[in-house]
Amino acid sequence: MKNKTRILICGTLPPPYFGHSMMYKMLMESKFVDHFQITFLNMHFWSYDTHKKVTFRKIFKMVRYLFQYIYLILSKRPQYVLYNMSFDKMPFLKDFIFCGIGKVLGCRIVIHDMGQYVRELYDSSSNFYKWLVRKFCEMATASIVLGEGTKGKYEGFMDSSTLVAVPGCVTDFYDKGKREEKKNGCVEVLYFSFLSRTKGVLTAIHAIPKVIQKNANIRFIFGGPFESNELKAEIEEFVESNNLKPYVKFLGYVESDEKRTELMRNADIFIFPTHRDVFGLVLLHAMAESLPIVASIEGTIPEIIEDGKGGILFPKGDETQLADKILTLSHDETLRKKMGGENRERFLKIFTPSAYGHRMIHSFEQIAQFELQ
Repeated sequence: MKNKTRILICGTLPPPYFGHSMMYKMLMESKFVDHFQITFLNMHFWSYDTHKKVTFRKIFKMVRYLFQYIYLILSKRPQYVLYNMSFDKMPFLKDFIFCGIGKVLGCRIVIHDMGQYVRELYDSSSNFYKWLVRKFCEMATASIVLGEGTKGKYEGFMDSSTLVAVPGCVTDFYDKGKREEKKNGCVEVLYFSFLSRTKGVLTAIHAIPKVIQKNANIRFIFGGPFESNELKAEIEEFVESNNLKPYVKFLGYVESDEKRTELMRNADIFIFPTHRDVFGLVLLHAMAESLPIVASIEGTIPEIIEDGKGGILFPKGDETQLADKILTLSHDETLRKKMGGENRERFLKIFTPSAYGHRMIHSFEQIAQFELQ
């Protein structure tokens, strides 16, 4: 029997439950682990309350994980290290140390880039960090990114032939429960994400008066925590001054998959007006639930949503266009159902955990070919 390729994955498994951890959970439940000999180093650094902060607890964890990492390389002898890259300066320094040690110990480094900020990190850094970014990319055999459009961020750092695009995935809850028929006749628009400026929540809020002015039979639901008390106060003041309270509901943090799924099944339109994103996994949840989508043109979103089929795209930050797209869908139930059905079909074809596992298998087969060329 042919020996399987040995891969050490350095990432995060849930809890906490967020995009990266769920992606790795689904990867570890896919055919990927049957095809290769996988070892997973579960590195828990991220949390809501200490995000982007250096703490003694994190430093202690880093030292502990570093010893585990070296032990696993020496004992398991992986041919590849698949490493989840960070894009903030201090976490990136940690990444450089881990990957540098892996390289010295004879592993091929494959960057698992779930962002698109390598250029941004480089441009905002000191000369020392610029040198680190260049060396980091030089030591890597390949980088797995979330979309074709993301590859351009590596121009000048890595050869385009060593970049492999593998879109993300989410779990399908479609067979659990069913949509309830609406009784109030209102069209419900759902925003489900972090309520932050970068996620475009103000674009959504400012679009509401423009929508209500032309169709008062629309309600807006916001699921997710506020970025800050200051932003919350700013939004509440806008809602109050524009008499929007009858049309808007804020749910706060939604902690369960079941509640998120229920919200999506009660909604008629899903909006994602983000200003800064790479691959919004919540879009895949909306697609899986057959929702038509209005989303901003950012990151890999144009690769996820087929403009004019499963949804409608608009320039990020343009509240007038967002309002117009919502109104277009609100007036046409047939169009909403058609787009929702197209999204469901596209999800099943491209964005399931099974499809993700097969793409990751193929990506490593491609990477193995790089070294034969």
